[in-house]
Amino acid sequence: MNLMDLKLAFRNIQKNKTESGISILGLGIGLGCIMILGVLFIHEHSFDKFIPKHQSAYRLLDETDPRLPYPMAPALKNNIPEIADFFRFYQTSNVKIKTVDNRIIAEDFFAFADANMYSRMGIGFRYGVPAVSNAEIALSEDMAEKYFGSRNALGSTLLLKLQDEFRTLTVCGVYNNFPGNSTLRPEFVGNIDLSEEVFGLSQRMFGDYRSNQDDYRNWDNRSFYVYLFLQPNADPEVLGAKIKGHMVSLDTEKYKDKTYRLQPVADIYLESAGLSGNLYSRAGNANELKYYMAIAFAILLIAITNYVFLTKAKILNRLTEMGAKKALGASNATIQKQVLLESNLVSFLSLLPAAIVVIVGIPFVNSTLGKTVGSEVFSLWQTWAVLAVLLFLTGTISGISIGSSVSRTSVVVLLKGKLNRSPGKYSLSHSFLSFHFAIFIILIVSVFTFKKQINYGLTNFKAIDPTNILICELNTPELQKQIRMLQNELDKNPNVVKTAGSSFIPPFDSFLPVNLRTEDESVRFDGLIMGQGMIDLLGMEWIDGECFGEFQADNRTNIIINESAALQYKLKAGDLLNGFTIRGIVKDFSAHSIHSLIQPMVILQQHPEKMSLLAIKTNGLHDAEIIGETEHLIRHISPESLVSIRYLTDQINQFYTGEQNQAKLITGFSFLAIVLAVMGLFGIVLITISKRTKEIGIRKVNGARATEVIEMLNRDFLKWVFVALVLATPVAWYAMHLWLENFAYKTELSWWIFVLAGLLALGIALLTVSWQSWRTATRNPVEALRYE
Repeated sequence: MNLMDLKLAFRNIQKNKTESGISILGLGIGLGCIMILGVLFIHEHSFDKFIPKHQSAYRLLDETDPRLPYPMAPALKNNIPEIADFFRFYQTSNVKIKTVDNRIIAEDFFAFADANMYSRMGIGFRYGVPAVSNAEIALSEDMAEKYFGSRNALGSTLLLKLQDEFRTLTVCGVYNNFPGNSTLRPEFVGNIDLSEEVFGLSQRMFGDYRSNQDDYRNWDNRSFYVYLFLQPNADPEVLGAKIKGHMVSLDTEKYKDKTYRLQPVADIYLESAGLSGNLYSRAGNANELKYYMAIAFAILLIAITNYVFLTKAKILNRLTEMGAKKALGASNATIQKQVLLESNLVSFLSLLPAAIVVIVGIPFVNSTLGKTVGSEVFSLWQTWAVLAVLLFLTGTISGISIGSSVSRTSVVVLLKGKLNRSPGKYSLSHSFLSFHFAIFIILIVSVFTFKKQINYGLTNFKAIDPTNILICELNTPELQKQIRMLQNELDKNPNVVKTAGSSFIPPFDSFLPVNLRTEDESVRFDGLIMGQGMIDLLGMEWIDGECFGEFQADNRTNIIINESAALQYKLKAGDLLNGFTIRGIVKDFSAHSIHSLIQPMVILQQHPEKMSLLAIKTNGLHDAEIIGETEHLIRHISPESLVSIRYLTDQINQFYTGEQNQAKLITGFSFLAIVLAVMGLFGIVLITISKRTKEIGIRKVNGARATEVIEMLNRDFLKWVFVALVLATPVAWYAMHLWLENFAYKTELSWWIFVLAGLLALGIALLTVSWQSWRTATRNPVEALRYE
């Protein structure tokens, strides 16, 4: 390649500005999509691989649960020589911090760990050291900047509410932010023994039913992650058996049936879907990632075939030029080299729109899917290797496929300005067009189905009415004790229909197992803990019996069950179940999201001064006034509490955040797919019209109207859109049928979704073809007859 060849390539690109611009833009969109999701794929598979010697680092699991007792790790280290080191990790949320101006801020990523966690994770300190006493706290860079600005935070203090009162902790160090591809993401880290101050805090919502085992050092309290670092050549499977042997030696009956296994840290992110206690670490979805990558590759294929079609359209306008070159002595290799150079140049220039797509797309993917793709992924050699291979293959394969057909064509044919193409080759181009629109139809069907199912989940609640219900958190003992006063004041408001307290207000996402035990038997149910009046406030329907009356401490054996429990155990109001008296039976209701089936349920009555939530049913007319009044009452009762009031419907919306985000992402893909499909259609139209220019001129000379020419060209193209609909419908139906299987209660796959997707594709194709056909049909027929 010499400078003259490069200049000629640039000149040819400039000569055909429209086709070249569309080629560069289309290829850039396709490359940008595959780059975004390629980077996402690399990022998702890079989690925790930054840990020094991560191949010997493992998280210990008790069968399917990573939560283990506090004393277990040091006991294993002292008795099993294959374990070189360990650290423990525990995290809590909603920790209140009081600022210097007496504002209360809740932080969710508050952790406790052994001091060697940082060195084992490869996390350095900007200054200071880890917390080694219960009076110290280490902060991330972000939190140090948030609370102390640009000044050195070492030795400064923070007021944190770990139990029921604020406690002063001294900042002992500021560590570097954990990487975006870390499964652990603590923003505050106290010494592991400081966890005693908050252990069991999350159980406060259970009130009278709170666990009595709050000692964090108790072997029966399983709350800590245990990370093990093994000696060289240690076998994780053998070590799992040794750990079980050690535990059995402590208590044969308790541990004889348990299984312990070591999970490689590099597997935690994508291979923790079946774990029951993966609460403190990020988790990905390997199947979802494959789905996105398949879409990205389909869009890239559309972009590449579009580029080939558009380049062929340009080449058809340059056949005489290439024939003249061959007549003047240019070899086939020279022609091939020139086309290949132009192809790679277009591929290189497409990096500009691709970069724009990446710059806009990565924040969109991060915010939509909750990902953490950051600049660190561009420091990986795999990222640049994928980019280089994509560019080379796109430019080279496209150039070879186009240039080989032209370079092998005889000089006489090229000088005539028209290639003799077999009908089968044009059919191949049209079949790719069908593929383009089939991808678009599948994506559009997915978007409509996602939205239809999400709307179904938000509006189809069984035997419960979540509208106009405000939920106020009672997050201090003062608020819990004064709940009656809060209710009395709010009930005076004419816009308040009813108030009631509770520990859990359905629908909520997690499950609360309730075991009804007697000396001989234990039966597990899905559970709720509610206060007096909550069942009626939620609009549940009674089948038999009555609601709870005034709470009496000596009458905690009264329960309410749902219809499923009554049918399964053949019970009625007044019957006994494992020593518990059934006070009433309610119709089955949606206690959780529609991902799960309604289970046999038991409702327990909560102590009126130990409820963590207050529900306020309004008439929906003056909710802002009611919220303001509630905030005022809360601050009067407990000035240091953090006011948290939300709608129950907002709580329900959070159930379907994942599906809503998937719908947003696929909508974005659908938009790009149709843009690329239109570009591909444009290219095929150019090729077809250039092939039939003389035919169109003859038809017009013989009296054909422009509308007849447009109809003829549209008919040839629109049939391929119908083919796309036929191909896409079974694929889209099968894919959406599989997706809907994730829900216990689901909407139907409506026929109109497929019809609407087909009509959208048809309309877009009609507009694209008609515009280009109209330009050709309205040209002077003399120009067309000069074509050959």
